Order: sequence, then structure tokens, then C-alpha cells
Amino acid sequence: MSKIDDVAKLAGVSIASVSRVLNSKDNVSKKTREKVLQAIEELDYKPSRIARNLANKKSSYNIGLVISKRIDKILKGNDSFGIREFYTTVLAGIESLAKENNIQIKLETFDNGNRKLLEGLDGLLIMGGDRLPKLVENSDLPKVLVDNYIPALKVDSVISNGFDGAYYTIKQMLSRGYKKIVHIHGPLTYWGFRNRFEGYTAAMTEFRLLPQTFECDETPEGILYALNLSLSKKPDVIFASNDVIALIILNFLKKKKIHVPKDIQLIGFDDIISSSVSEPKLSTVKVFKFEMGNIALNRLIDLINEKNPHPAMISLFTTFIERDSTIRAKN
Repeated sequence: MSKIDDVAKLAGVSIASVSRVLNSKDNVSKKTREKVLQAIEELDYKPSRIARNLANKKSSYNIGLVISKRIDKILKGNDSFGIREFYTTVLAGIESLAKENNIQIKLETFDNGNRKLLEGLDGLLIMGGDRLPKLVENSDLPKVLVDNYIPALKVDSVISNGFDGAYYTIKQMLSRGYKKIVHIHGPLTYWGFRNRFEGYTAAMTEFRLLPQTFECDETPEGILYALNLSLSKKPDVIFASNDVIALIILNFLKKKKIHVPKDIQLIGFDDIISSSVSEPKLSTVKVFKFEMGNIALNRLIDLINEKNPHPAMISLFTTFIERDSTIRAKN
């Protein structure tokens, strides 16, 4: 199916010019109008309702923000270690841009049976889940995955670059002479955990060291089991795939009378608020959560307006934040 971009390219004009022709605006030259109409005919282009609204500078959009049941539970539940703050910050980034641009956000939870979910919407932002409900996946509405990527789906995604963040951080520790670095991570069915796992593995392999990885189910019991297995390797550094896992590990290490960072150094990922107020303060990899939400909504508006419609992955680089749970390099 041809897009408004294709018409503009064939006619050799801007998308705005095409939209003005579609909306019968007067401020278009006869020559331009003829080129656009010819291109429309050649491509058999059928303008969408949203494309027709482009030249009229549509003043508002109705966006569906669809979250998984897991994230819904996190947002509504007890927040002992600050995991809710990750998602509320992403949501704040979405809401900030929405307020600036008169965009209405409708929050929904994944539900295959909810046929009214998509009614009256211009586009979808989707958070959570390693697969989409068929109702959402099969919808023709523009859609953007937030903090997630689903292989082979070819849906726009805005993510943090977990590979680069893990790779850079582990190389920093390896360059300081620490070779026994273990990785405790959540289920690799989740893109974020898998991406960070791959970054850790790549850095260790580059230094010709055997990666030591331990998967847990993000419950205190599962994390303790993985921690006990990792301690048998007598690690210099424990790298956790998020701050929540790292903070639970920190509590367990305190109970075991293992001092951080003197006995074992500890690194998390995400930079949630709790990581900056723990004792000791947690070294971590900062994910730019507010920006992620903001960019995701901005990308969705572009898709609604058929601007650069080819699916893309937007990856935000991270930053290593060194605090008190690691031993800083000597200058």
C-alpha cells in the first residue's frame, strides 16, 4: 500500500504540499497540484483520514497506552524497592509531551477480549509483554513499543541500549583488573534482560574470560538461590540486570556479613531512585526513562502523520553512574 511519503517522493514535493492538495487548499501552484495528482493516480494512493488532517494541523490526538498485566500490577502494588518509579518516569515522559500538544492518553491493560480497546484511537503506545494480543498486533493503527522490542514483528520500538550499557560497564571493571565478574539476571524471555546479558557476555568474551551467568525469577527466593550459586565462584563483582535485583542482593549480602564493596562489588541497572539512597549507594547504569517515553510518543505522532513510516528501532544510550558499591579507579 502506497504512503503519503511515496506520493511526495514521486511528485518531487514535500509531504505538506501533498496534504494541501488532498485538502483542496488554495496555496498550491497549478504545476504542483498537477504533479501531485499524477503521482496519486500512478500509485493508486488512497489517503487516510489522518493524512487528510495533516495540512489542517490536527489539534489533538487520541492515543491508547496499552500496558501488560505485569506492569499494571507493578503500578498498583507495593513498591518496596522502587521498581514502580521506572515505569512512572517513562509515563511522565509520555504525559509531558501529551500536555504540550493537546494529546489525550487512554490507559488500558492487555486484554484480547476487549474489542472496544481500539475505538476512537489514532495510535497505540505499548509497554510490556514478549508478545502482543492479536487484537493489537493485527490492528492497522500506528503503534510504538516502549522499552521493548519483539523480534520479527517489525513494529517501531524505543528502547534503552542495554547491550552497550552492560558492555561498557563490564569493560570498565575488567580494565581495573577484576576478572571474576558474575551476572545475575532476570528471565531472558524479556528483551531488556537479554540485551544486557549479551552485553555482559560480549565484554567477558573479548577479555577471553568465561561468562558466569545465573538466572532468577525476580522473587527474593529466586534471587537468593542465584546469589548463593554465584558466591560459590568467589566473585570480585556482581552485575545485576536491574536495580531491584541488585538491591535485594545487597540486603542478602548484609545479612551474610559480606561487605560491599570491600568484599564484593555490586552494580545494578536502570538508576531508579532507591539506588541513590541505599547504604551503600548503588553503582548502576542509568536508563533515560523520561526521554524514552517522550521520544516514543513523538515517534508515534510522526507515524500517525505518515512521516518516515518505515519501522525503526530507536535506541537510547545509557550512562554508567558510579557510587559507593564499587571501588573507583585510581587516577
